[in-house]
Amino acid sequence: MRDYYRDLAADYHWIFPDRVVLPPGTPGGTSPGNERLVEAVVDALPPGASVLDCACGIGTDVMALAGRGLRVLGSDGSAAMVEEAARRVSGVEFATCLWQDLPGSLPGPFDLVFCLGNSLVHTGSRAAMVAALAGMRRALAPGGTLVVDSRNWELLQRERQRIVAAEEFRERDGVRCLCLYVWTFPPEFGPPIQAEVVLVLEGKDGRVGHRRYPLDFVPFTEAELRGRVEEAGFAVTESTYHPDAGRYALVAHPI
Repeated sequence: MRDYYRDLAADYHWIFPDRVVLPPGTPGGTSPGNERLVEAVVDALPPGASVLDCACGIGTDVMALAGRGLRVLGSDGSAAMVEEAARRVSGVEFATCLWQDLPGSLPGPFDLVFCLGNSLVHTGSRAAMVAALAGMRRALAPGGTLVVDSRNWELLQRERQRIVAAEEFRERDGVRCLCLYVWTFPPEFGPPIQAEVVLVLEGKDGRVGHRRYPLDFVPFTEAELRGRVEEAGFAVTESTYHPDAGRYALVAHPI
């Protein structure tokens, strides 16, 4: 899998508001609109349960979950993201691991596995996604829980909004930033959708510049995601999908 995030890792925090990236964090903060579902899943865990965030990014969800007293481990396929997560979150183990290689050397099995942040879209194909989900199943303890999320790609394609800006400027360490997504859509649903993450930055000296990071996404429907989760050996027990909501999450259990 191509590491789209090698260069973006150091700037990735600009994508999220303070309540997500700054302590104590928000469980499920990388999946806007699904925080209540994540909270419910976490609240149902027994004391001392073990959790793997296998799309940990820069460690935002790991930080929030560790603050709940859970035994949390973060992994990601991007070594740059793992390095940034380890820098930002202390007292937690992080590892670089591709989904299809799970559990690898990770000290599982885990009671709960998260794959949030619209990460599965980077698998690129049905077969690769099923292999990734099968790896997550191997990392789970019997009776464990998997939570995955996604953008609503059908809605995104239908609306075809070219430029999407964050709701506010964010200021950290004296630098102000406005994050924008600039989308390029194919004529019909199915082929890759391109996006550029564009960060408009005002430095401490008042100078304004920008940095841009291109990304490719291979879209899928909620029905396709559900089918692939089931093909990997899970039963889907809950979905927050709504045709007019921008994101959704699935809860599943191994069978």
